[in-house]
Amino acid sequence: MAKLTTIIGGQPYAAAVTNAPVDTDNNLLDFWKGTQAQYDSATLKRTGGAISPAPNNLTTLVFTGLTTAAGMGWTVGDVVYVTGSSNNTTRTKGSIAVVNSATSLTITMDAGYTNTDTSGYQVDKYYDTTLYFIT
Repeated sequence: MAKLTTIIGGQPYAAAVTNAPVDTDNNLLDFWKGTQAQYDSATLKRTGGAISPAPNNLTTLVFTGLTTAAGMGWTVGDVVYVTGSSNNTTRTKGSIAVVNSATSLTITMDAGYTNTDTSGYQVDKYYDTTLYFIT
């Protein structure tokens, strides 16, 4: 346990693979704790996104009209999840390609994205090595 004192920004975790070695220097798990209001704030969630036309198997999505400032704390390369308002409500993974303005993002999806919705999108920012606790 003495080695934990040299780790800044997280705690080691083991990969969920049988007989995988525990890499205590590189496999770090961070923790985020906050209220629902803090989660919904400008750092982790954007709502009210619009796109035109409705995406049909697109890998590049340009959202406008986000109700909170998209440029605050969001940078190119951040992992995000897109959720439609009614038709396709499955959270779908992508990454920020361009922060167009304070209320607009261009997102590159990991796979082609299809949805008939043109408004009401939510974009959440997640870090793969962070465990989120909403209190």
